[in-house]
Amino acid sequence: MADSCDVTYDDEAVLAERIVRGAIRAFRLHPYHDVDASVVAETSGLDTAVVERVFPIWDALLLVTYDRWTQLRGTRRSVEPASTVDHVRLTLAEDVADPGLVRLLAGVVSIAASERDFAELFRKRFEEHVEQLTAGLERDVASGAEHIGIPTHQAATQLLAVHEGLQVQMLVRPYLDALVEFDRAVRTLRQGWRAPEPVAWDLDSALASI
Repeated sequence: MADSCDVTYDDEAVLAERIVRGAIRAFRLHPYHDVDASVVAETSGLDTAVVERVFPIWDALLLVTYDRWTQLRGTRRSVEPASTVDHVRLTLAEDVADPGLVRLLAGVVSIAASERDFAELFRKRFEEHVEQLTAGLERDVASGAEHIGIPTHQAATQLLAVHEGLQVQMLVRPYLDALVEFDRAVRTLRQGWRAPEPVAWDLDSALASI
C-alpha cells in the first residue's frame, strides 16, 4: 500500500471524481436516505475509509454530487430548446427519466432550509437557478419569444415553483404525467405573465400630495 505522503493532488482528484460518479450511481439505485458512505464506497469500488478520507464531511460530498449531476443535465440533448420554458420542460423530461437526481434534489432542500454548515451553499445554488431562469426569460422577451408584463424574476420564480412542485409530485404520485401537467401549468402562467402587474397605490402618499 502506498504511503499517504506519496499521494499526489492528481491522485486525490481522480479519487474524488470516482467517488462522485459512484455517488450518482448510488442515488440512482437507492432511496435518498438509504445512501451513506458505505453505499457510495460499494458503487465506487472503494473502501468506505477511502470515501470518508476524501470526503470527511457528508454534506460536502452531497454538494459536489449535486453540482456534477446538475451539470450533466442537458448534455445529451439532440435539439436546442427554443425558449427558457422549453429548456425547463426538457429538464423535467430528463428528471422523469432520471428520478435519482430528483430524490437528491428533494433531499438537499432540507439541508438548504437548515442551519447546517453547508446550508448557505445549497441556498446559493437555488438562488443561482432563479438567476439563470431570469436571464433566460429576459432574452426571450428581447427576442419576442415571450411577452411578460411582470418583473422577469417573478416569472422565473413561478416557473421554478412549477418545475420543483412537479418534481415532488412525481416522487410521491408516480402515476402522474408530469409533462402534461407542466404544459397545463405553463399555459396558465403565460396568461398571468402577459398582464401587467397592477400598481399598488400608496394612499398616504396620494393624500399628502393633495
